[in-house]
Amino acid sequence: MARELLLIRHGIAVEPGTTATDQERALTSEGRARTRKVLQRLERLDLSCGPLLSSPLVRARQTAALALELKLGKTLSFSDALAPGQNPLPLLWEQLEEPWERLGLVGHEPDLSQLACHLLGCSTQSLQLKKAGVALLVLEEPLLQAGGAQLRLLLSPKVLLGG
Repeated sequence: MARELLLIRHGIAVEPGTTATDQERALTSEGRARTRKVLQRLERLDLSCGPLLSSPLVRARQTAALALELKLGKTLSFSDALAPGQNPLPLLWEQLEEPWERLGLVGHEPDLSQLACHLLGCSTQSLQLKKAGVALLVLEEPLLQAGGAQLRLLLSPKVLLGG
């Protein structure tokens, strides 16, 4: 069974230093509105997921909660493996035990693009997700092998929203 991985970077958040900690940085009102529009567009493009997994940081949690509210995912859970500076690959290995066709991950840069590059077998500088940007990867057998994925979509909010 082919599986797909939808990578979603959190939306525009308040600048670093404006909150006590990086973990507390929330989406701005502009970030929330733009992220909502991006997620609505993804839903209209039939890119909904089964499970959604998110970083526990506020800006990612808010992005994931919007995705769940807009029916872009059926379930939502949080994992420290998606926090900045972590390696989400072991989390993906765990997720292979569950039945899903498309798994959504909500997280941060550069971690999401590094994960994508590993799965695609390209240099870690090959792609970058903009804030509220998305990438869709098709995972080939054997799943999660370096270079064993195909990039189906890499879209910035500007492209998704047509402007």
